[in-house]
Amino acid sequence: MKRNALPRRLLLLTLLAGALLAGFGPGCRPAEESPQPASAEAPAAGGGEDVLVRVGGEPITRAMFEAEIEKIPPFQRRELETPQGKQQFLDRLVEMELLYRGALEAGLDKDPQLAEEVERARRQILMRHYYRLRVQDAAEPDSAAIQAYYDGHPEEFSVQERVKARWILCETRKAAVALAGRLTAGEDFAALARSESKDAPTANEDGDLGWFTRDGYVRSLGVNTDFTSRVFALAPGQVSEPFELEKKGWALVRLDERESARTKSLAEVRPEIARRLAPQVQEALYNQRLRELRERFGVEQVAEPFTSAATPEELFEMAQSAQEPRERIEYYEQMVRRFPDFAQADRALFMVGFVYAEELADTVQARAAFERFLTTYPQSDLVEDARYMLGALAGREPAFEGD
Repeated sequence: MKRNALPRRLLLLTLLAGALLAGFGPGCRPAEESPQPASAEAPAAGGGEDVLVRVGGEPITRAMFEAEIEKIPPFQRRELETPQGKQQFLDRLVEMELLYRGALEAGLDKDPQLAEEVERARRQILMRHYYRLRVQDAAEPDSAAIQAYYDGHPEEFSVQERVKARWILCETRKAAVALAGRLTAGEDFAALARSESKDAPTANEDGDLGWFTRDGYVRSLGVNTDFTSRVFALAPGQVSEPFELEKKGWALVRLDERESARTKSLAEVRPEIARRLAPQVQEALYNQRLRELRERFGVEQVAEPFTSAATPEELFEMAQSAQEPRERIEYYEQMVRRFPDFAQADRALFMVGFVYAEELADTVQARAAFERFLTTYPQSDLVEDARYMLGALAGREPAFEGD
């Protein structure tokens, strides 16, 4: 027993330390609130709550204990289900409270270096919860997006024709024929499968093979199109004639149910589609929140940006891979400003106008960018494209030369 005590003790301490550092646990109160011994006249915690232990006069109640256990991941919580595990967990809670009180008594809450560490943890906790509340929980794909995905991916929601069947596996044809006779005489197929089938896994479940398609996996057989073609030829409730299965023996099969090929309804797959779309919706909402916060608080680039040392090739690649439209524009503009004679500079300026027009719907900035493009790079092979975009922005779509 002593050999196992240390690992379990370390496990519980690790679990508790993770919860407490995240801002939980009975010892996590603001630093300025030094622990005070409970007054003899003070009422019991919570008006008579079930107190398990007191540390320095402060209670750890059953409700607090259970709340701490709930914070442990389910797969680790099993360690705490036994009476011994619960007692060890309570002992660790007491140890954490004692350590916290010892830290306060030592004045560590006044240590400037530790204050910085606490502030970093506080910032991380606040940012994490802000992201969860304003992005994760708020990012739900709307009905139109779900409908569009459903309409655009019909192949993902098609279900092949499938059947549900039972079987009895026999070692010889003689045995299979004899069982076929008993079935004809009225004996129950499931009961015979349980008592007579030589395939133990399915015999224990009355010969149940579950659902399968013509070319899909069949329990106990794998992919076997010869077998499935015989089953699909049966009508619901019909039992096959005895037939031989290579390297298996002889079989009797009863078709229980059949489902025709169909497309799942939108109502069936709506939650699945929502889960698939959630990451991109979260990404879009995250970028939207960042734009709003930038506008609200302002971001002023004081020093020369680090990208000022980037080569034109690097700037073009950075612009191509940037997620945010305004970030792409900034990289393209840097490239044009610093390397106006670079081979891809005309394309970079054209893309500035294109991003303004197509992604930001800012027609004023888009028009200015395309007009600057025509003035700066009149010999570019994108001149006709720029003129076309200007015409589109003006509400007309001029024909290309040569049309």
